[in-house]
Amino acid sequence: MKKFLILFALLLPSLEIFAKKEKNPFTATLYGGIYLNNDQAWSIEPSIAWHFHKYMGVAFGMELTSQYNQPSRQTTINGKEASLTDNEKNIAWIIFKPTVIFKSPNLLKNKEYIRLWLQAEPGISLACPFRNSLTYDIYDIKGDVGTMVDYMKFPNKGLKWFYWNARLSINVAFDCFVVGAGYGISNLDYYSGRRNVTLQNGSKFWVPKKELSQNIFLSIGYQF
Repeated sequence: MKKFLILFALLLPSLEIFAKKEKNPFTATLYGGIYLNNDQAWSIEPSIAWHFHKYMGVAFGMELTSQYNQPSRQTTINGKEASLTDNEKNIAWIIFKPTVIFKSPNLLKNKEYIRLWLQAEPGISLACPFRNSLTYDIYDIKGDVGTMVDYMKFPNKGLKWFYWNARLSINVAFDCFVVGAGYGISNLDYYSGRRNVTLQNGSKFWVPKKELSQNIFLSIGYQF
């Protein structure tokens, strides 16, 4: 890591020269999308990019993602009915995403005001779950009425937080404004914060098997 930082510091002056050749080397972008697996989940990501070369750049984004409309998982604890507490039904993550940007030449030629290009962004994901445990509310049922009498928390083990990601998009710029649409893929384990939870009866909390996370997105940005 130290060697990488030293090398980056040495290359920084040359990258500054490349940046000066770009009229607007920085782009602030907001991505919004949905995951195609992991049940129902949305994502939103503000990002800032530095295009130090006409066809290359680096970016840093912060993705917020959460499931929605997930059912409450029920079980039995100490002979009483229990269900996931309301604010833990949906899995949520915050993901820091440094990426490298590769841009194609403009697909629309001789157009100064409107530009169209393809863009690929490989990178890494540093993922932090909002919770690395599960909390169950325990109810005392009398007739048709249930009263919460206790709660119990179950920790998760073996959380994984380091992943890779890649994004491919088509972008069109109108002067300084950029809109885009694309597809993203990652080995993010959306259920890592619940994958190794053991409930009181000794059974594992059920989660889907691991698979690649895929999402589609739209974006809007501003070059400056």
